[in-house]
Amino acid sequence: MSEMCEVIERYKAEGIAEGMAKGMAERSAEVAIELLKEKLSIEMIARATKLTVEQVKEIGKKNALI
Repeated sequence: MSEMCEVIERYKAEGIAEGMAKGMAERSAEVAIELLKEKLSIEMIARATKLTVEQVKEIGKKNALI
């Protein structure tokens, strides 16, 4: 039974980690949108949000900001 509990705990931890990563990515996108609205450079936004330049461009295009 102990092995089963370990498996459950491992999957639980993985789920929490995935959820946190998704939340952080969504927040980075929200910040990028606000910075694009303020007309900051794509390179500066990428550095500030830890997104790639390509990701910032995609977010900008998706939200009609570039």
